[in-house]
Amino acid sequence: MSSHHLFLTLGDWLIIVLAQLGAVFLRLGFGVGAEYLADNWGALTSAVLIYMLVFYAGGMYEPPTRSRQIDFDFLPLVVTAIAAGITGLILYTRPQMTLGRGIWAISSVLILWLAYALRRLSMALVRRGLFLKQAMLLCDHPDRAEDLLRLIQGTPAALYSVTGLITCGAVPASAYAVDVPVLGTADDLGRLIDTHSVSAILLSVSPMRSHELLSRLRPLRYAGVELLDYVALSEELAQEIPLAHINDEWLMTVALNSSVVQIRKIKRAMDILISVLGLIPGIPLILLAGILIKLTSPGPVIYRQTRVGQGGQAYTLYKLRTMRADSETHGPIWAQSRDVRVTRIGYFLRKWRIDELPQLFNIFKGEMSLVGPRPERPEFTAKLAVFIPFYNERHLVQPGLTGWAQIRYPYAASFEAAARKLQFDLYYIKNMSFLLDVSILLRTFKTILVGLRHEDDSFLAVDDRLEDLMKTSAPDESAPPSEGGPA
Repeated sequence: MSSHHLFLTLGDWLIIVLAQLGAVFLRLGFGVGAEYLADNWGALTSAVLIYMLVFYAGGMYEPPTRSRQIDFDFLPLVVTAIAAGITGLILYTRPQMTLGRGIWAISSVLILWLAYALRRLSMALVRRGLFLKQAMLLCDHPDRAEDLLRLIQGTPAALYSVTGLITCGAVPASAYAVDVPVLGTADDLGRLIDTHSVSAILLSVSPMRSHELLSRLRPLRYAGVELLDYVALSEELAQEIPLAHINDEWLMTVALNSSVVQIRKIKRAMDILISVLGLIPGIPLILLAGILIKLTSPGPVIYRQTRVGQGGQAYTLYKLRTMRADSETHGPIWAQSRDVRVTRIGYFLRKWRIDELPQLFNIFKGEMSLVGPRPERPEFTAKLAVFIPFYNERHLVQPGLTGWAQIRYPYAASFEAAARKLQFDLYYIKNMSFLLDVSILLRTFKTILVGLRHEDDSFLAVDDRLEDLMKTSAPDESAPPSEGGPA
Protein backbone atom coordinates (compact mmCIF):
# COMPACT_ATOMS: atom_id res chain seq x y z
CA MET A 1 0.00 0.00 0.00
CA SER A 2 1.44 3.37 -1.04
CA SER A 3 1.66 6.30 1.37
CA HIS A 4 -1.02 8.09 -0.66
CA HIS A 5 -3.36 5.09 -0.44
CA LEU A 6 -2.69 4.88 3.31
CA PHE A 7 -3.40 8.62 3.68
CA LEU A 8 -6.79 8.26 1.97
CA THR A 9 -7.70 5.08 3.85
CA LEU A 10 -6.89 6.48 7.28
CA GLY A 11 -8.47 9.80 6.33
CA ASP A 12 -11.71 8.14 5.28
CA TRP A 13 -11.78 6.04 8.44
CA LEU A 14 -11.34 9.17 10.56
CA ILE A 15 -13.97 11.06 8.54
CA ILE A 16 -16.57 8.31 8.89
CA VAL A 17 -15.97 7.95 12.64
CA LEU A 18 -16.05 11.71 13.26
CA ALA A 19 -19.12 12.13 11.03
CA GLN A 20 -20.98 9.50 13.04
CA LEU A 21 -20.00 11.16 16.32
CA GLY A 22 -20.77 14.63 14.98
CA ALA A 23 -24.19 13.53 13.73
CA VAL A 24 -25.07 12.07 17.14
CA PHE A 25 -24.07 15.19 19.06
CA LEU A 26 -25.64 17.59 16.54
CA ARG A 27 -28.88 15.69 16.68
CA LEU A 28 -29.08 14.83 20.39
CA GLY A 29 -26.68 17.11 22.22
CA PHE A 30 -23.74 16.01 24.34
CA GLY A 31 -25.59 14.58 27.33
CA VAL A 32 -28.14 12.43 25.54
CA GLY A 33 -25.65 11.81 22.73
CA ALA A 34 -23.16 10.16 25.08
CA GLU A 35 -25.87 7.80 26.32
CA TYR A 36 -26.92 7.07 22.74
CA LEU A 37 -23.34 6.17 21.81
CA ALA A 38 -23.10 3.76 24.71
CA ASP A 39 -26.37 2.05 23.75
CA ASN A 40 -25.78 1.94 19.97
CA TRP A 41 -22.03 1.47 19.56
CA GLY A 42 -22.61 -1.75 17.60
CA ALA A 43 -24.72 -0.04 14.94
CA LEU A 44 -22.26 2.85 14.64
CA THR A 45 -19.29 0.47 14.31
CA SER A 46 -21.16 -1.53 11.67
CA ALA A 47 -21.85 1.67 9.72
CA VAL A 48 -18.13 2.52 9.71
CA LEU A 49 -17.23 -0.95 8.39
CA ILE A 50 -19.94 -0.82 5.70
CA TYR A 51 -18.75 2.58 4.48
CA MET A 52 -15.11 1.46 4.31
CA LEU A 53 -15.98 -1.72 2.39
CA VAL A 54 -18.15 0.16 -0.11
CA PHE A 55 -15.49 2.87 -0.51
CA TYR A 56 -12.91 0.20 -1.34
CA ALA A 57 -15.18 -1.73 -3.71
CA GLY A 58 -16.39 1.50 -5.31
CA GLY A 59 -12.91 2.50 -6.46
CA MET A 60 -12.36 5.44 -4.12
CA TYR A 61 -8.66 4.57 -3.80
CA GLU A 62 -7.81 4.24 -7.49
CA PRO A 63 -5.78 6.99 -9.18
CA PRO A 64 -7.84 9.32 -11.39
CA THR A 65 -6.70 9.76 -15.00
CA ARG A 66 -7.23 12.75 -17.28
CA SER A 67 -9.87 10.84 -19.24
CA ARG A 68 -11.65 9.84 -16.01
CA GLN A 69 -12.00 13.26 -14.38
CA ILE A 70 -15.72 12.54 -14.13
CA ASP A 71 -14.80 9.72 -11.73
CA PHE A 72 -12.93 12.14 -9.48
CA ASP A 73 -15.78 14.65 -9.48
CA PHE A 74 -18.69 12.25 -9.07
CA LEU A 75 -17.20 9.23 -7.31
CA PRO A 76 -17.48 10.55 -3.73
CA LEU A 77 -21.10 11.57 -4.40
CA VAL A 78 -22.19 8.29 -5.98
CA VAL A 79 -20.22 5.90 -3.76
CA THR A 80 -21.23 7.72 -0.57
CA ALA A 81 -24.88 7.62 -1.67
CA ILE A 82 -24.60 3.89 -2.34
CA ALA A 83 -22.83 3.33 0.99
CA ALA A 84 -25.50 5.33 2.82
CA GLY A 85 -28.23 3.32 1.13
CA ILE A 86 -26.60 -0.02 1.96
CA THR A 87 -26.01 1.13 5.55
CA GLY A 88 -29.64 2.11 5.94
CA LEU A 89 -30.88 -1.10 4.33
CA ILE A 90 -28.77 -3.32 6.58
CA LEU A 91 -29.28 -1.45 9.82
CA TYR A 92 -33.00 -0.78 9.42
CA THR A 93 -33.71 -4.45 8.71
CA ARG A 94 -32.06 -5.35 12.02
CA PRO A 95 -34.09 -3.63 14.75
CA GLN A 96 -31.45 -4.23 17.40
CA MET A 97 -28.95 -2.17 15.36
CA THR A 98 -31.14 0.71 14.17
CA LEU A 99 -29.69 4.22 13.82
CA GLY A 100 -31.92 7.25 14.07
CA ARG A 101 -32.96 8.56 10.65
CA GLY A 102 -31.71 12.05 11.48
CA ILE A 103 -28.32 10.73 12.58
CA TRP A 104 -28.09 8.60 9.44
CA ALA A 105 -28.95 11.57 7.18
CA ILE A 106 -26.59 14.05 8.88
CA SER A 107 -23.68 11.60 8.92
CA SER A 108 -24.22 10.78 5.23
CA VAL A 109 -24.01 14.47 4.25
CA LEU A 110 -20.92 15.01 6.42
CA ILE A 111 -19.16 11.97 4.96
CA LEU A 112 -19.99 13.09 1.42
CA TRP A 113 -18.49 16.56 1.75
CA LEU A 114 -15.51 15.53 3.88
CA ALA A 115 -14.58 12.58 1.61
CA TYR A 116 -14.69 14.89 -1.41
CA ALA A 117 -12.60 17.52 0.42
CA LEU A 118 -10.05 14.87 1.44
CA ARG A 119 -9.52 13.90 -2.20
CA ARG A 120 -9.12 17.53 -3.22
CA LEU A 121 -6.56 17.92 -0.44
CA SER A 122 -4.70 14.78 -1.49
CA MET A 123 -4.43 15.99 -5.10
CA ALA A 124 -3.13 19.36 -3.91
CA LEU A 125 -0.50 17.58 -1.80
CA VAL A 126 0.49 15.39 -4.76
CA ARG A 127 0.96 18.49 -6.92
CA ARG A 128 3.28 19.86 -4.21
CA GLY A 129 5.38 16.70 -4.39
CA LEU A 130 4.10 14.88 -1.32
CA PHE A 131 3.63 11.08 -1.61
CA LEU A 132 5.74 10.99 -4.79
CA LYS A 133 8.28 8.19 -5.31
CA GLN A 134 11.58 9.08 -6.93
CA ALA A 135 11.80 6.95 -10.06
CA MET A 136 14.05 6.42 -13.06
CA LEU A 137 13.16 5.04 -16.47
CA LEU A 138 15.13 2.13 -17.92
CA CYS A 139 14.54 1.73 -21.67
CA ASP A 140 16.27 0.35 -24.76
CA HIS A 141 14.43 2.46 -27.35
CA PRO A 142 13.15 6.08 -27.53
CA ASP A 143 9.61 4.94 -28.37
CA ARG A 144 9.46 2.85 -25.20
CA ALA A 145 10.62 5.81 -23.12
CA GLU A 146 7.97 8.04 -24.66
CA ASP A 147 5.28 5.42 -23.95
CA LEU A 148 6.28 5.24 -20.29
CA LEU A 149 6.30 9.01 -19.87
CA ARG A 150 2.96 9.35 -21.64
CA LEU A 151 1.42 6.78 -19.29
CA ILE A 152 2.74 8.54 -16.19
CA GLN A 153 1.86 12.04 -17.38
CA GLY A 154 -1.65 10.88 -18.30
CA THR A 155 -2.32 9.95 -14.68
CA PRO A 156 -2.46 12.99 -12.36
CA ALA A 157 -2.08 10.75 -9.30
CA ALA A 158 0.68 8.55 -10.74
CA LEU A 159 2.77 9.23 -7.62
CA TYR A 160 6.05 8.87 -9.52
CA SER A 161 8.51 11.73 -9.94
CA VAL A 162 10.76 10.75 -12.84
CA THR A 163 14.32 11.84 -12.08
CA GLY A 164 15.78 10.77 -15.39
CA LEU A 165 16.36 8.03 -17.95
CA ILE A 166 18.82 5.14 -18.04
CA THR A 167 19.49 3.63 -21.45
CA CYS A 168 20.50 0.13 -22.43
CA GLY A 169 21.22 -1.34 -25.83
CA ALA A 170 22.75 0.09 -28.97
CA VAL A 171 20.56 3.21 -29.39
CA PRO A 172 22.65 6.32 -28.50
CA ALA A 173 21.50 8.69 -25.78
CA SER A 174 21.16 11.50 -28.31
CA ALA A 175 18.25 9.63 -29.95
CA TYR A 176 16.09 10.00 -26.83
CA ALA A 177 14.09 13.21 -27.34
CA VAL A 178 12.25 13.04 -24.01
CA ASP A 179 11.37 15.55 -21.30
CA VAL A 180 13.73 14.04 -18.72
CA PRO A 181 17.55 13.99 -18.70
CA VAL A 182 19.48 10.92 -19.81
CA LEU A 183 21.54 10.06 -16.73
CA GLY A 184 23.59 7.12 -17.96
CA THR A 185 23.50 3.49 -19.02
CA ALA A 186 22.58 0.23 -17.32
CA ASP A 187 26.20 -0.07 -16.19
CA ASP A 188 25.60 2.96 -13.93
CA LEU A 189 22.45 1.59 -12.25
CA GLY A 190 23.78 1.15 -8.72
CA ARG A 191 25.55 4.50 -8.60
CA LEU A 192 22.60 6.44 -10.04
CA ILE A 193 20.13 4.86 -7.62
CA ASP A 194 22.27 5.92 -4.65
CA THR A 195 22.97 9.40 -6.05
CA HIS A 196 19.32 10.24 -6.76
CA SER A 197 17.73 8.31 -3.85
CA VAL A 198 15.61 6.34 -6.30
CA SER A 199 12.94 4.03 -4.88
CA ALA A 200 11.48 2.73 -8.18
CA ILE A 201 12.76 1.65 -11.59
CA LEU A 202 10.19 1.83 -14.40
CA LEU A 203 11.40 -0.28 -17.30
CA SER A 204 10.27 -0.96 -20.82
CA VAL A 205 12.72 -3.11 -22.76
CA SER A 206 12.55 -5.84 -25.37
CA PRO A 207 12.18 -9.43 -24.10
CA MET A 208 15.73 -10.26 -25.23
CA ARG A 209 17.14 -7.25 -23.40
CA SER A 210 15.12 -7.98 -20.24
CA HIS A 211 16.80 -11.38 -19.88
CA GLU A 212 20.20 -9.69 -19.97
CA LEU A 213 19.14 -7.26 -17.25
CA LEU A 214 17.69 -9.80 -14.81
CA SER A 215 20.97 -10.45 -13.00
CA ARG A 216 21.38 -6.69 -12.41
CA LEU A 217 17.79 -6.01 -11.41
CA ARG A 218 17.22 -8.84 -8.93
CA PRO A 219 19.66 -7.48 -6.30
CA LEU A 220 18.00 -4.07 -6.56
CA ARG A 221 14.60 -5.57 -5.77
CA TYR A 222 15.98 -7.30 -2.69
CA ALA A 223 17.53 -3.98 -1.67
CA GLY A 224 14.05 -2.44 -1.59
CA VAL A 225 13.88 -0.80 -5.02
CA GLU A 226 10.48 -1.22 -6.67
CA LEU A 227 10.63 -2.67 -10.20
CA LEU A 228 7.74 -2.14 -12.61
CA ASP A 229 7.64 -2.95 -16.30
CA TYR A 230 5.23 -1.22 -18.69
CA VAL A 231 2.54 -3.88 -18.25
CA ALA A 232 2.62 -3.69 -14.45
CA LEU A 233 2.65 0.12 -14.53
CA SER A 234 -0.28 0.22 -16.96
CA GLU A 235 -2.13 -2.25 -14.76
CA GLU A 236 -1.53 -0.04 -11.71
CA LEU A 237 -2.28 3.34 -13.27
CA ALA A 238 -4.78 2.66 -16.06
CA GLN A 239 -6.27 -0.68 -14.92
CA GLU A 240 -5.75 -2.26 -18.34
CA ILE A 241 -3.32 -4.69 -19.98
CA PRO A 242 -1.50 -3.21 -23.03
CA LEU A 243 -1.75 -5.65 -25.94
CA ALA A 244 1.48 -4.46 -27.56
CA HIS A 245 3.55 -5.41 -24.50
CA ILE A 246 2.35 -8.96 -23.74
CA ASN A 247 2.91 -12.36 -25.32
CA ASP A 248 1.88 -15.98 -24.86
CA GLU A 249 4.46 -16.45 -22.11
CA TRP A 250 2.93 -13.59 -20.12
CA LEU A 251 -0.57 -15.00 -20.59
CA MET A 252 0.62 -18.44 -19.46
CA THR A 253 2.12 -16.94 -16.30
CA VAL A 254 -1.23 -15.29 -15.57
CA ALA A 255 -3.03 -18.61 -16.09
CA LEU A 256 -0.66 -20.48 -13.77
CA ASN A 257 -1.23 -17.94 -10.99
CA SER A 258 -5.00 -17.76 -11.44
CA SER A 259 -7.42 -19.02 -8.78
CA VAL A 260 -10.32 -18.96 -11.24
CA VAL A 261 -11.73 -22.35 -10.13
CA GLN A 262 -12.45 -21.10 -6.60
CA ILE A 263 -13.64 -17.70 -7.82
CA ARG A 264 -16.00 -19.31 -10.33
CA LYS A 265 -17.87 -21.12 -7.54
CA ILE A 266 -18.38 -17.87 -5.63
CA LYS A 267 -19.46 -16.07 -8.81
CA ARG A 268 -22.00 -18.78 -9.65
CA ALA A 269 -23.57 -18.59 -6.19
CA MET A 270 -23.79 -14.80 -6.48
CA ASP A 271 -25.20 -15.07 -10.01
CA ILE A 272 -28.04 -17.37 -8.92
CA LEU A 273 -28.90 -15.28 -5.86
CA ILE A 274 -28.90 -11.89 -7.61
CA SER A 275 -30.64 -13.12 -10.77
CA VAL A 276 -33.50 -14.58 -8.70
CA LEU A 277 -33.77 -11.43 -6.57
CA GLY A 278 -33.50 -9.25 -9.68
CA LEU A 279 -36.27 -11.07 -11.51
CA ILE A 280 -38.76 -10.35 -8.70
CA PRO A 281 -39.01 -6.63 -9.63
CA GLY A 282 -37.61 -7.31 -13.10
CA ILE A 283 -40.49 -9.36 -14.49
CA PRO A 284 -43.10 -6.61 -13.90
CA LEU A 285 -40.71 -4.09 -15.50
CA ILE A 286 -40.22 -6.40 -18.50
CA LEU A 287 -44.00 -6.75 -18.89
CA LEU A 288 -44.54 -2.98 -18.66
CA ALA A 289 -41.72 -2.29 -21.12
CA GLY A 290 -43.16 -4.92 -23.46
CA ILE A 291 -46.51 -3.15 -23.53
CA LEU A 292 -44.81 0.18 -24.33
CA ILE A 293 -42.72 -1.42 -27.09
CA LYS A 294 -45.82 -2.96 -28.68
CA LEU A 295 -47.72 0.33 -28.52
CA THR A 296 -44.92 2.41 -30.07
CA SER A 297 -43.18 0.13 -32.56
CA PRO A 298 -44.23 -2.85 -34.70
CA GLY A 299 -42.31 -6.08 -34.21
CA PRO A 300 -41.44 -8.54 -31.43
CA VAL A 301 -40.97 -7.42 -27.82
CA ILE A 302 -38.15 -9.84 -26.98
CA TYR A 303 -35.56 -10.65 -29.59
CA ARG A 304 -33.15 -13.54 -29.50
CA GLN A 305 -29.64 -13.19 -30.80
CA THR A 306 -26.70 -15.57 -31.01
CA ARG A 307 -23.69 -14.49 -28.97
CA VAL A 308 -20.32 -16.12 -28.26
CA GLY A 309 -19.94 -17.38 -24.70
CA GLN A 310 -17.29 -19.12 -22.63
CA GLY A 311 -15.05 -21.42 -24.63
CA GLY A 312 -16.29 -19.90 -27.88
CA GLN A 313 -19.63 -21.70 -27.51
CA ALA A 314 -22.64 -19.95 -29.02
CA TYR A 315 -25.78 -19.32 -26.97
CA THR A 316 -29.01 -17.36 -27.34
CA LEU A 317 -29.10 -13.97 -25.63
CA TYR A 318 -32.39 -12.29 -24.69
CA LYS A 319 -33.04 -8.54 -24.75
CA LEU A 320 -35.96 -6.17 -24.99
CA ARG A 321 -36.13 -4.77 -28.51
CA THR A 322 -35.02 -1.14 -28.59
CA MET A 323 -34.49 -0.67 -32.34
CA ARG A 324 -36.76 -0.66 -35.35
CA ALA A 325 -37.69 -4.13 -36.56
CA ASP A 326 -35.93 -3.45 -39.90
CA SER A 327 -32.71 -2.18 -38.31
CA GLU A 328 -30.50 -4.80 -39.96
CA THR A 329 -32.28 -5.75 -43.14
CA HIS A 330 -28.93 -5.80 -44.97
CA GLY A 331 -26.97 -7.66 -42.33
CA PRO A 332 -25.13 -6.95 -39.05
CA ILE A 333 -24.23 -3.33 -38.37
CA TRP A 334 -21.90 -2.10 -35.65
CA ALA A 335 -23.81 -0.44 -32.81
CA GLN A 336 -23.19 3.25 -32.11
CA SER A 337 -24.11 5.80 -29.48
CA ARG A 338 -27.14 7.93 -30.42
CA ASP A 339 -27.98 5.25 -33.01
CA VAL A 340 -30.72 6.53 -35.32
CA ARG A 341 -32.24 3.04 -35.40
CA VAL A 342 -33.19 3.26 -31.72
CA THR A 343 -36.88 3.95 -31.03
CA ARG A 344 -38.06 6.62 -28.59
CA ILE A 345 -38.99 4.09 -25.92
CA GLY A 346 -35.81 2.17 -26.81
CA TYR A 347 -33.66 5.17 -25.92
CA PHE A 348 -35.22 5.28 -22.44
CA LEU A 349 -34.82 1.52 -21.96
CA ARG A 350 -31.17 1.70 -22.97
CA LYS A 351 -30.39 4.70 -20.79
CA TRP A 352 -31.54 2.88 -17.67
CA ARG A 353 -30.39 -0.57 -18.88
CA ILE A 354 -33.93 -1.94 -18.65
CA ASP A 355 -33.47 -3.61 -22.05
CA GLU A 356 -30.86 -5.88 -20.43
CA LEU A 357 -33.23 -7.32 -17.79
CA PRO A 358 -34.15 -10.46 -19.80
CA GLN A 359 -30.49 -11.46 -19.59
CA LEU A 360 -31.14 -12.34 -15.95
CA PHE A 361 -32.65 -15.52 -17.42
CA ASN A 362 -29.34 -16.16 -19.24
CA ILE A 363 -27.52 -15.66 -15.95
CA PHE A 364 -29.83 -18.00 -14.04
CA LYS A 365 -29.33 -20.67 -16.73
CA GLY A 366 -25.55 -20.38 -16.37
CA GLU A 367 -24.90 -19.04 -19.88
CA MET A 368 -23.75 -15.68 -18.53
CA SER A 369 -22.49 -14.15 -15.31
CA LEU A 370 -23.38 -10.83 -13.72
CA VAL A 371 -19.85 -9.58 -14.37
CA GLY A 372 -17.56 -10.48 -17.25
CA PRO A 373 -16.59 -9.40 -20.77
CA ARG A 374 -19.67 -8.43 -22.75
CA PRO A 375 -20.64 -11.16 -25.25
CA GLU A 376 -20.17 -10.38 -28.92
CA ARG A 377 -21.92 -11.66 -32.04
CA PRO A 378 -20.18 -14.43 -34.03
CA GLU A 379 -20.11 -12.19 -37.13
CA PHE A 380 -18.00 -9.62 -35.29
CA THR A 381 -15.95 -12.02 -33.16
CA ALA A 382 -14.64 -13.99 -36.14
CA LYS A 383 -13.45 -10.81 -37.86
CA LEU A 384 -12.00 -9.06 -34.82
CA ALA A 385 -10.04 -12.17 -33.78
CA VAL A 386 -8.14 -11.92 -37.08
CA PHE A 387 -7.06 -8.31 -36.56
CA ILE A 388 -6.72 -8.00 -32.77
CA PRO A 389 -4.11 -10.16 -31.00
CA PHE A 390 -5.30 -12.35 -28.13
CA TYR A 391 -8.92 -11.43 -28.85
CA ASN A 392 -10.18 -14.93 -28.05
CA GLU A 393 -8.70 -14.71 -24.53
CA ARG A 394 -11.92 -12.95 -23.52
CA HIS A 395 -13.76 -16.24 -24.09
CA LEU A 396 -11.83 -17.94 -21.28
CA VAL A 397 -14.45 -16.73 -18.80
CA GLN A 398 -18.22 -16.38 -18.87
CA PRO A 399 -19.58 -13.26 -20.58
CA GLY A 400 -21.27 -10.76 -18.29
CA LEU A 401 -24.25 -8.47 -18.02
CA THR A 402 -21.76 -5.73 -17.17
CA GLY A 403 -17.98 -5.66 -17.14
CA TRP A 404 -14.79 -3.76 -16.43
CA ALA A 405 -14.58 -2.55 -20.03
CA GLN A 406 -18.18 -1.31 -19.98
CA ILE A 407 -17.62 0.98 -17.00
CA ARG A 408 -14.28 2.23 -18.31
CA TYR A 409 -14.90 2.80 -22.01
CA PRO A 410 -17.74 3.84 -24.33
CA TYR A 411 -19.19 1.94 -27.28
CA ALA A 412 -16.60 -0.05 -29.27
CA ALA A 413 -17.18 1.47 -32.70
CA SER A 414 -13.73 1.06 -34.25
CA PHE A 415 -10.83 -1.39 -34.38
CA GLU A 416 -8.93 0.79 -31.94
CA ALA A 417 -11.84 0.93 -29.51
CA ALA A 418 -12.44 -2.84 -29.71
CA ALA A 419 -8.75 -3.44 -28.96
CA ARG A 420 -8.84 -0.95 -26.09
CA LYS A 421 -11.84 -2.67 -24.56
CA LEU A 422 -10.00 -5.99 -24.84
CA GLN A 423 -7.20 -4.49 -22.73
CA PHE A 424 -9.74 -3.82 -19.98
CA ASP A 425 -11.19 -7.32 -20.40
CA LEU A 426 -7.73 -8.83 -19.96
CA TYR A 427 -7.26 -6.78 -16.79
CA TYR A 428 -10.51 -8.22 -15.46
CA ILE A 429 -9.53 -11.80 -16.34
CA LYS A 430 -6.15 -11.41 -14.63
CA ASN A 431 -7.54 -9.77 -11.50
CA MET A 432 -10.92 -11.53 -11.31
CA SER A 433 -12.18 -11.67 -7.73
CA PHE A 434 -15.32 -11.31 -5.67
CA LEU A 435 -14.36 -7.79 -4.56
CA LEU A 436 -13.64 -6.69 -8.13
CA ASP A 437 -17.07 -7.99 -9.19
CA VAL A 438 -18.72 -6.04 -6.37
CA SER A 439 -16.73 -2.96 -7.39
CA ILE A 440 -17.88 -3.29 -11.01
CA LEU A 441 -21.52 -3.70 -9.97
CA LEU A 442 -21.33 -0.58 -7.79
CA ARG A 443 -19.70 1.44 -10.56
CA THR A 444 -22.27 0.19 -13.06
CA PHE A 445 -24.86 2.08 -11.02
CA LYS A 446 -22.65 5.16 -11.20
CA THR A 447 -22.33 4.76 -14.98
CA ILE A 448 -26.11 4.54 -15.31
CA LEU A 449 -26.54 7.67 -13.18
CA VAL A 450 -23.90 9.94 -14.72
CA GLY A 451 -23.24 8.28 -18.07
CA LEU A 452 -19.95 7.39 -19.73
CA ARG A 453 -18.29 9.50 -22.39
CA HIS A 454 -14.94 9.58 -24.06
CA GLU A 455 -12.48 12.14 -22.73
CA ASP A 456 -13.55 14.72 -25.34
CA ASP A 457 -17.21 14.18 -24.34
CA SER A 458 -17.97 12.34 -27.56
CA PHE A 459 -18.09 8.76 -28.65
CA LEU A 460 -15.58 7.40 -31.11
CA ALA A 461 -16.63 7.56 -34.73
CA VAL A 462 -17.27 4.31 -36.53
CA ASP A 463 -14.20 3.03 -38.35
CA ASP A 464 -14.99 2.86 -42.09
CA ARG A 465 -12.73 -0.17 -42.48
CA LEU A 466 -14.68 -1.91 -39.75
CA GLU A 467 -17.99 -1.09 -41.37
CA ASP A 468 -16.74 -2.44 -44.71
CA LEU A 469 -15.40 -5.53 -43.01
CA MET A 470 -18.67 -6.26 -41.23
CA LYS A 471 -20.65 -5.80 -44.44
CA THR A 472 -18.79 -8.79 -45.88
CA SER A 473 -20.69 -11.00 -43.43
CA ALA A 474 -23.66 -12.43 -45.27
CA PRO A 475 -26.94 -11.61 -43.49
CA ASP A 476 -28.89 -14.49 -42.03
CA GLU A 477 -32.31 -14.14 -43.64
CA SER A 478 -33.88 -16.50 -41.11
CA ALA A 479 -32.60 -14.59 -38.10
CA PRO A 480 -34.78 -12.03 -36.34
CA PRO A 481 -33.79 -8.37 -36.43
CA SER A 482 -31.03 -7.55 -33.99
CA GLU A 483 -29.84 -4.60 -32.02
CA GLY A 484 -26.44 -3.99 -33.55
CA GLY A 485 -22.97 -4.98 -32.48
CA PRO A 486 -21.05 -4.86 -29.26
CA ALA A 487 -21.66 -2.21 -26.70
